[in-house]
Amino acid sequence: MKTNNINYHRDSIVGFPTIRLRRLRKKVAIRDLVQEVRLSVKDLICPIFIQEGIKKRQVIEFMPGIERLPIYDIIDEVQTISDLGIQAIILFGIPVQKDTAATSAFDDKGIIQRTTELIRKHFGDKIVIITDVCLCQYTSHGHCGILINQKINNDASLQALTKVAFSHATAGVDMVAPSAMMDGQVKAIRHVLDENGFTDTIIMG
Repeated sequence: MKTNNINYHRDSIVGFPTIRLRRLRKKVAIRDLVQEVRLSVKDLICPIFIQEGIKKRQVIEFMPGIERLPIYDIIDEVQTISDLGIQAIILFGIPVQKDTAATSAFDDKGIIQRTTELIRKHFGDKIVIITDVCLCQYTSHGHCGILINQKINNDASLQALTKVAFSHATAGVDMVAPSAMMDGQVKAIRHVLDENGFTDTIIMG
């Protein structure tokens, strides 16, 4: 077979030759002009791990450069992040008390709730506060949901997750980020937030 005899039929290519996208890539100035996606420091969200009951920072062994912070360090940490131009943080909590029902996750005096209130009081609306909504770090068994008869019960887990999201919204977060992978979690959280007046609280699905 002689490949030099093979020709494409240009009219068979959708949009071509009328649409020639390479026109928009021929030089840097044009590429900059039509670029749709731009990444800046304003697009970044900085994670913060807050651990209840510790007095000083603790290195996370498997996450080099990342530490668990005591609540006493949160203002200085957020200020450092803000000074870098980062306007959003996401909080992950590690409580002292864990049980099978993850009750410390939706305790009004829980680690995330207290941390949120402290940040909001100090920084006002300067910082976007996002919180992880999950159960794994609050359950004694370490699963993301509620165990019933040694099996994750999706509906019972939704009940707990909606309580968590509601408590975070009450504390003053801008956005909740459910990560428990339960079927229907976003819809359930949206319903509870809206029914309780938190229609402006965003959900990161």
